[in-house]
Amino acid sequence: MSGVVQAPMRYTGPRPNSREVVLVLCVLTLILLFSFTAFISRQYHKKIHTLADEWFAAGEERFQAGDPNGALTDYQNALVYSPNNTKFQFHLATALAEARHYDQARPYLLALLSESPGSGEVNLQLARIAAQNNSLPDAERFYQGAIYGEWAGDDPIGMRWQIRREFCDFLISKGAINQAIPAVIDLAENTPDGDAARLKVVGQLLLRTQQWSRAQQVYRSVLSSDRRDEEAIAGAGLAAFELGEFADALDDFNRLSPERRAQPEIARAYEMAHRSLAMSPYLGGLSEQVRAQRAENALSLAQARAQSCARQLGISLLETPPRTELQITYATAQTMGDNWNLRNLRDFPDRLEAAMQTAFSIENAAAKECGEPQGDDRALWLLGRSRNMVNR
Repeated sequence: MSGVVQAPMRYTGPRPNSREVVLVLCVLTLILLFSFTAFISRQYHKKIHTLADEWFAAGEERFQAGDPNGALTDYQNALVYSPNNTKFQFHLATALAEARHYDQARPYLLALLSESPGSGEVNLQLARIAAQNNSLPDAERFYQGAIYGEWAGDDPIGMRWQIRREFCDFLISKGAINQAIPAVIDLAENTPDGDAARLKVVGQLLLRTQQWSRAQQVYRSVLSSDRRDEEAIAGAGLAAFELGEFADALDDFNRLSPERRAQPEIARAYEMAHRSLAMSPYLGGLSEQVRAQRAENALSLAQARAQSCARQLGISLLETPPRTELQITYATAQTMGDNWNLRNLRDFPDRLEAAMQTAFSIENAAAKECGEPQGDDRALWLLGRSRNMVNR
């Protein structure tokens, strides 16, 4: 028997390629694959967002440079990479509207409005499209939505003021004066008392909508802070002129520089104010003779205007019985001729008012039939208008 002793065998555990090891390796592999896929996905989406932002930035650069048509392609490319981005959609719609592609812009804006009905920006763009399409009801609706909508930024109140002004300008440009009047009043009520620049804008709009008294008040408030403001002096003078306050109007106009007073609108008002005062029998300090002479002159002037208008119309002023207002007022002047001659008007001053009212009525009737008068007839017509304002 050999003397060699064999060492006892020991247990070494499961082999490395056992089932458990394989399972662990598979799990680790899956984790690595998912992590890699997530990384690739993140990189992809990051690249997509980067491309969208780059195209949008390019569109913004073109749009701000005044090239809305060029910006369209950039905005559309941005939306390819980010189709649900409402910011991109709004800017595309704005560029479409700026490029006059209104029919393409409107659906984008309406879709955005359905999601954010209180958006001031979206309402404003829709209002401008409606204005370009001469759709007055839609323009009013969307302008109101913009005025009372939500605005981001540092000065939403200032933005709303600008929209109110734009709305007023739109209504006036379309001749919708009845709708413009409350809009201008609303603008005036939302204008700070001490903001001279904006108050003068309001004053102009009040003049354009024939709100003479309100315009005068606005301009006087500006002049209370700066009595040398020529724009406010001119506006106050024009308002006074339209109110028939001719002496006050001349006082204002005489405070203006010669250059400002020579401007056509002011020059016409300045001349007419002088003419109206020169033919008025109502000024204080006039003798009975001068008052009577002015009344007789007014009747003669009005009757000559009636005759000229009748020739223009191809009618007779002597038709019996008189039918039209022009014929009736002319007939009154003819019938009362002896009672309203110079001597009787001087000796019986109480007849002067009736004579003047007949002259005013003739001028009004002629204005309706043949258009607003010019020259001395216009001065008399304006004097009659101012007299009627006083008597209301």
